[in-house]
Amino acid sequence: MPQIVRKILYALLGLICTGLGIIGIWLPGLPTTVFVLIALWAFSKSSKRLYRWFTRIPLLKLAIRESHRFQREGTLAPRVKFISQGSAWLSFAIVTALTQNMVLALILALVALSCSVFMYIVPSSQPTGATTHSDE
Repeated sequence: MPQIVRKILYALLGLICTGLGIIGIWLPGLPTTVFVLIALWAFSKSSKRLYRWFTRIPLLKLAIRESHRFQREGTLAPRVKFISQGSAWLSFAIVTALTQNMVLALILALVALSCSVFMYIVPSSQPTGATTHSDE
């Protein structure tokens, strides 16, 4: 595949994930941080200009900060894990309780499950200034 086509596809993926990440701020069930991670990755493969633009979106400041931590350390703050999983499962519970739409409930259950699996796999960051002790 030609390099220019690849860059365009990465840019499109980044833009789609940016939109989903912004929607996820207000719509329970959509995990903002995951979409921010994908957008950062896609923009880093497509365009430095788009990457810089994305990292300056004020609305996504906290998610971008956590995403940069993930890129640097491969970890997420326990608070981020708790909020993302709690939001996903709460959304599932509310939709299931208030609607009879089993398709939507199933989709939200899959999103919540994938969020939980992702958060389980990714290590938690240590609090700043934390030290580890060994029994020697």
